[in-house]
Amino acid sequence: MLTTALVAFALAVTGLAQAPEGYRTVVIATAWDDNYVLQAAAPAQSGSAVILSSLKNAPEQQWYLKDGSTKLQLANTTLCLDAGTGRSNGSPLTVRDCVDGQASQNWIYNAEGQIVLDQAGPRKQHSGHRPGVNRDSGANFKAELCADLYFGSVRDNTPIVIWQCIAGDKNHLWSAADVTV
Repeated sequence: MLTTALVAFALAVTGLAQAPEGYRTVVIATAWDDNYVLQAAAPAQSGSAVILSSLKNAPEQQWYLKDGSTKLQLANTTLCLDAGTGRSNGSPLTVRDCVDGQASQNWIYNAEGQIVLDQAGPRKQHSGHRPGVNRDSGANFKAELCADLYFGSVRDNTPIVIWQCIAGDKNHLWSAADVTV
Protein backbone atom coordinates (compact mmCIF):
# COMPACT_ATOMS: atom_id res chain seq x y z
CA MET A 1 0.00 0.00 0.00
CA LEU A 2 1.24 3.51 -0.67
CA THR A 3 2.43 5.61 2.19
CA THR A 4 0.61 8.74 3.26
CA ALA A 5 3.61 10.79 2.13
CA LEU A 6 3.36 9.46 -1.43
CA VAL A 7 -0.35 10.21 -1.62
CA ALA A 8 0.17 13.70 -0.18
CA PHE A 9 2.95 14.36 -2.69
CA ALA A 10 0.86 13.06 -5.58
CA LEU A 11 -2.03 15.30 -4.60
CA ALA A 12 0.26 18.30 -4.30
CA VAL A 13 1.70 17.91 -7.81
CA THR A 14 0.93 20.92 -9.98
CA GLY A 15 -0.32 20.61 -13.53
CA LEU A 16 -2.31 17.49 -12.84
CA ALA A 17 -3.73 15.69 -15.83
CA GLN A 18 -7.50 16.12 -16.24
CA ALA A 19 -8.82 12.58 -16.60
CA PRO A 20 -11.54 11.79 -19.14
CA GLU A 21 -14.94 11.01 -17.65
CA GLY A 22 -14.90 7.70 -15.80
CA TYR A 23 -11.10 7.53 -15.55
CA ARG A 24 -8.74 8.34 -12.69
CA THR A 25 -5.32 9.94 -13.10
CA VAL A 26 -2.83 7.86 -11.12
CA VAL A 27 0.84 7.28 -10.48
CA ILE A 28 1.79 3.61 -10.28
CA ALA A 29 4.45 2.73 -7.70
CA THR A 30 6.43 -0.48 -7.28
CA ALA A 31 5.76 -2.55 -4.16
CA TRP A 32 9.48 -2.38 -3.38
CA ASP A 33 9.55 1.41 -2.83
CA ASP A 34 6.63 3.85 -2.97
CA ASN A 35 8.96 6.58 -4.24
CA TYR A 36 9.57 4.80 -7.59
CA VAL A 37 6.88 4.77 -10.28
CA LEU A 38 6.15 3.69 -13.85
CA GLN A 39 7.19 6.30 -16.39
CA ALA A 40 7.30 6.53 -20.17
CA ALA A 41 10.87 7.47 -21.12
CA ALA A 42 10.98 11.15 -22.08
CA PRO A 43 10.14 12.49 -24.51
CA ALA A 44 7.04 10.31 -24.45
CA GLN A 45 6.24 9.20 -27.98
CA SER A 46 5.06 6.02 -29.67
CA GLY A 47 7.73 3.39 -29.02
CA SER A 48 9.13 4.99 -25.85
CA ALA A 49 10.27 2.47 -23.25
CA VAL A 50 8.42 2.17 -19.96
CA ILE A 51 10.89 2.50 -17.09
CA LEU A 52 11.03 2.92 -13.35
CA SER A 53 11.74 6.44 -12.16
CA SER A 54 11.84 8.29 -8.87
CA LEU A 55 8.57 10.08 -8.20
CA LYS A 56 8.65 13.69 -9.39
CA ASN A 57 6.42 16.21 -11.12
CA ALA A 58 6.55 14.59 -14.55
CA PRO A 59 3.65 14.14 -16.97
CA GLU A 60 5.29 10.90 -18.16
CA GLN A 61 4.47 9.41 -14.74
CA GLN A 62 0.72 10.02 -14.83
CA TRP A 63 -1.62 7.37 -16.22
CA TYR A 64 -5.37 7.11 -16.86
CA LEU A 65 -6.93 4.10 -15.19
CA LYS A 66 -10.59 3.06 -15.32
CA ASP A 67 -12.07 0.24 -13.28
CA GLY A 68 -13.20 -2.52 -15.62
CA SER A 69 -11.23 -1.11 -18.56
CA THR A 70 -8.42 -3.03 -20.23
CA LYS A 71 -6.50 0.09 -21.21
CA LEU A 72 -3.71 1.83 -19.29
CA GLN A 73 -3.18 5.18 -21.02
CA LEU A 74 -0.44 7.75 -20.45
CA ALA A 75 -2.25 10.87 -19.23
CA ASN A 76 -2.81 13.72 -21.71
CA THR A 77 -1.62 11.59 -24.63
CA THR A 78 -2.99 9.01 -27.04
CA LEU A 79 -0.33 6.51 -25.88
CA CYS A 80 -1.11 3.23 -24.10
CA LEU A 81 0.96 0.65 -22.26
CA ASP A 82 1.91 -1.92 -24.91
CA ALA A 83 3.51 -5.39 -24.71
CA GLY A 84 4.49 -5.42 -28.38
CA THR A 85 4.78 -8.79 -30.06
CA GLY A 86 7.10 -10.34 -27.47
CA ARG A 87 5.47 -12.78 -25.10
CA SER A 88 8.57 -14.15 -23.38
CA ASN A 89 9.98 -13.28 -19.98
CA GLY A 90 11.98 -10.07 -20.22
CA SER A 91 10.28 -8.57 -23.30
CA PRO A 92 10.27 -4.78 -22.80
CA LEU A 93 7.09 -2.75 -22.35
CA THR A 94 6.60 0.46 -24.33
CA VAL A 95 3.90 3.03 -24.96
CA ARG A 96 2.29 3.02 -28.40
CA ASP A 97 -0.64 4.80 -30.02
CA CYS A 98 -3.81 3.51 -28.37
CA VAL A 99 -5.83 1.16 -30.56
CA ASP A 100 -9.14 -0.16 -29.20
CA GLY A 101 -9.09 -3.95 -29.02
CA GLN A 102 -5.31 -4.17 -29.59
CA ALA A 103 -4.28 -7.41 -27.84
CA SER A 104 -0.91 -6.03 -26.75
CA GLN A 105 -2.71 -3.13 -24.98
CA ASN A 106 -5.30 -5.17 -23.04
CA TRP A 107 -4.29 -4.92 -19.38
CA ILE A 108 -6.06 -5.71 -16.14
CA TYR A 109 -5.05 -4.08 -12.87
CA ASN A 110 -6.16 -6.83 -10.51
CA ALA A 111 -7.04 -6.78 -6.81
CA GLU A 112 -3.62 -8.20 -5.87
CA GLY A 113 -1.94 -5.18 -7.49
CA GLN A 114 -0.65 -6.95 -10.59
CA ILE A 115 -0.86 -5.37 -14.05
CA VAL A 116 -1.75 -8.43 -16.13
CA LEU A 117 -1.73 -8.70 -19.94
CA ASP A 118 -5.24 -9.91 -20.81
CA GLN A 119 -4.44 -12.44 -23.50
CA ALA A 120 -8.06 -13.57 -23.63
CA GLY A 121 -9.10 -10.28 -25.24
CA PRO A 122 -12.27 -8.51 -24.17
CA ARG A 123 -13.26 -9.59 -20.67
CA LYS A 124 -14.96 -12.94 -20.53
CA GLN A 125 -16.01 -14.89 -17.51
CA HIS A 126 -13.59 -17.78 -17.15
CA SER A 127 -15.10 -20.70 -15.31
CA GLY A 128 -12.56 -22.72 -13.40
CA HIS A 129 -10.05 -19.85 -13.39
CA ARG A 130 -6.81 -20.78 -11.65
CA PRO A 131 -4.32 -18.20 -10.34
CA GLY A 132 -1.55 -17.61 -12.87
CA VAL A 133 -3.48 -19.11 -15.79
CA ASN A 134 -5.86 -17.65 -18.36
CA ARG A 135 -8.21 -20.00 -20.22
CA ASP A 136 -8.54 -18.83 -23.83
CA SER A 137 -10.68 -21.58 -25.39
CA GLY A 138 -11.36 -25.21 -24.80
CA ALA A 139 -8.51 -26.88 -22.92
CA ASN A 140 -5.89 -24.35 -24.07
CA PHE A 141 -4.23 -22.41 -21.27
CA LYS A 142 -1.92 -19.41 -21.49
CA ALA A 143 0.34 -18.32 -18.68
CA GLU A 144 -0.61 -14.87 -17.41
CA LEU A 145 2.01 -12.22 -18.08
CA CYS A 146 2.58 -9.33 -15.69
CA ALA A 147 4.28 -5.96 -15.84
CA ASP A 148 7.55 -6.76 -14.07
CA LEU A 149 10.26 -4.69 -12.41
CA TYR A 150 13.28 -6.18 -14.18
CA PHE A 151 15.29 -8.21 -11.63
CA GLY A 152 13.69 -6.19 -8.82
CA SER A 153 16.13 -3.36 -9.49
CA VAL A 154 14.77 -0.26 -7.72
CA ARG A 155 16.65 2.54 -9.45
CA ASP A 156 16.01 5.13 -12.13
CA ASN A 157 15.76 3.83 -15.71
CA THR A 158 15.19 0.17 -14.80
CA PRO A 159 13.19 -1.31 -17.69
CA ILE A 160 9.67 -2.56 -17.09
CA VAL A 161 9.19 -5.88 -18.88
CA ILE A 162 6.65 -8.68 -19.07
CA TRP A 163 7.17 -11.81 -17.01
CA GLN A 164 5.07 -14.84 -16.19
CA CYS A 165 2.95 -13.82 -13.21
CA ILE A 166 3.88 -15.27 -9.85
CA ALA A 167 1.40 -14.66 -7.04
CA GLY A 168 2.92 -12.47 -4.33
CA ASP A 169 6.13 -11.68 -6.28
CA LYS A 170 6.96 -8.06 -5.37
CA ASN A 171 8.42 -7.53 -8.87
CA HIS A 172 4.83 -7.87 -10.14
CA LEU A 173 3.06 -5.76 -7.52
CA TRP A 174 2.10 -2.13 -8.12
CA SER A 175 0.09 0.45 -6.20
CA ALA A 176 -2.00 3.07 -8.01
CA ALA A 177 -2.48 6.37 -6.19
CA ASP A 178 -4.85 9.06 -7.44
CA VAL A 179 -3.24 12.36 -8.38
CA THR A 180 -6.51 14.18 -9.04
CA VAL A 181 -8.33 16.15 -6.38
